Amino acid sequence: MEERDPVQEAVHEGKIEAAYARALAENDPRAPLLRQLADAKKALYRRDIGEARRLAEGLEALLPELKGALDDLAAGRYPNWLETGPAFIRAEAWVQKGVEAALAGQKEAAGEAFERALGLDPAHPRALVNRGNLKLERGEVEAAIADYQAALSLDPDLADAHHNLAAAYKKKGDIDRMVRHLKRAQRLRLYPPRAGGSGAAGRPPIYARFWFWLLLALFAYVLLRGLGGVSSGS
Repeated sequence: MEERDPVQEAVHEGKIEAAYARALAENDPRAPLLRQLADAKKALYRRDIGEARRLAEGLEALLPELKGALDDLAAGRYPNWLETGPAFIRAEAWVQKGVEAALAGQKEAAGEAFERALGLDPAHPRALVNRGNLKLERGEVEAAIADYQAALSLDPDLADAHHNLAAAYKKKGDIDRMVRHLKRAQRLRLYPPRAGGSGAAGRPPIYARFWFWLLLALFAYVLLRGLGGVSSGS
């Protein structure tokens, strides 16, 4: 019986970061490709399909189906990947299915889809955000906050998590935390980080900072008036 390559097996299971660490420890020449794949996964989980596609270039030998999967997910053909492919691709497909169900008002089906995604990858931040959204809609504020915080522990630069956490804190009457996370969300939306780095890129020019503070003031006003909703994190 042919022994399975542990690196390829880890990639199929979605444990790309673990595969990268193992490759580094064993001086495996695939280590740079695994680092690139980990960044592509992070971009995909942030819904930055363009960046994920860019990072997928040259990874055919490591994961032949990646480019086709990204094309399908970008075009909404997620059903092709619900039951096949690496775990992180399947998890993303289930998140897309859940968002579609939520937008159609099928909240129970949406919740089941997000749970399927988290079963495949408990570290999928948008699955946590969207599950938190359903909890917030049901009035389970503390449980929603826990999901948003868990998402931010995985990806501190996820704008939707900050935005929806601000909405949850608003419901609790915690205005200081609301404003803090709202400010972070707006900055990240104006200057989204790349998957291979952390934090928003660079200091914005003066005119951009003016619009940032203006938008922040408007969003804070809307939330305080009770008109703001959660962001779908689709």
